[in-house]
Amino acid sequence: MLKQVSAVLALVISSQASALSIDLGPATGYNLFIKENFTQPGADSQGKIAIGGNANIGQYDVGVNYEPGTHRDGIQFWTDPKKYSDVLVVGGDLTTTQWAWGNVKGNLILGGELTAGSSKNAVLGTTTKAKPIDFTSAFEQFTELSKTLAGEANTGGVEFKYNNWLMLNGTADSDIYIANITGQMLGAATDLTAKGLDKNDTLIINVSGKNINFDSLNYGARENYSALDLSASHILYNFFEAENITFSGGIKGNILAPNANFTFLQGDLSGQVIAKSWTAGWGAQANLWDGFFVPPVDIPPTPTTPPVVTVPEPTSIILLLVGLLALVMVRRLRA
Repeated sequence: MLKQVSAVLALVISSQASALSIDLGPATGYNLFIKENFTQPGADSQGKIAIGGNANIGQYDVGVNYEPGTHRDGIQFWTDPKKYSDVLVVGGDLTTTQWAWGNVKGNLILGGELTAGSSKNAVLGTTTKAKPIDFTSAFEQFTELSKTLAGEANTGGVEFKYNNWLMLNGTADSDIYIANITGQMLGAATDLTAKGLDKNDTLIINVSGKNINFDSLNYGARENYSALDLSASHILYNFFEAENITFSGGIKGNILAPNANFTFLQGDLSGQVIAKSWTAGWGAQANLWDGFFVPPVDIPPTPTTPPVVTVPEPTSIILLLVGLLALVMVRRLRA
């Protein structure tokens, strides 16, 4: 069972900073972290989900990579069959279809009730009545974090070429690159490149606008720009003004939209989403990602142990020389 925790946010970001540190408290480790209501009839999330309000999941599969005995793409979180994790937290009531069976791939922590007509067999693991997360406190701090990030200036040049190509012309400052764009630019963009960034950098894209509609964004090579070599854990889209966001298509990166109603029409979203509410369709897939701002770990090579050479003691050396000398004398006498 999850323990009672409060969101603790720590942000270090300046020209002298050597790292960006964001502690998301109870949101850490969740594919989706939603303040109010959640509605999605089908599809699935590969990671865990936390919802502060009511959840209508229909036949939606929650935490499919936590299900024992399966071999899906990505990290397999389960260890042994029947050892389930807490994969779904719902502060309010939960609704499923009446024929749902095992679509919550682990334990359920439920603050409200299982609504009438819902399947009692929807949860593979156990169901515990509790409210382990203070969503109100968490989202107050997420809002402050979002505003703080939005107040940062561009690290380098931001060009919107051909009205569809976001080009970041610069290098990271202390491994951090800040880019400020509008919601209209994001909605029209098809490509994003940044040849001055490498896998150790963190890209924060502040997106202005209250009502934003965007879709797929390609990080591949274009013209003389190479592909963006960043994992989803090192990309953050900060929708600091957004009240409504509509997304469809494919994108990788984390989304911080603490005051936005997030509508996911269809496609693949690889990253963590923090939003006010969530509404999605059957074709909306929340893919597994590799953590939120977890720096890559360079494993040092295993040191080679030199062979141990045993040095004979002085007495042993003398005895050896005496023996050799005696052998030589015997051979001479025989000759």
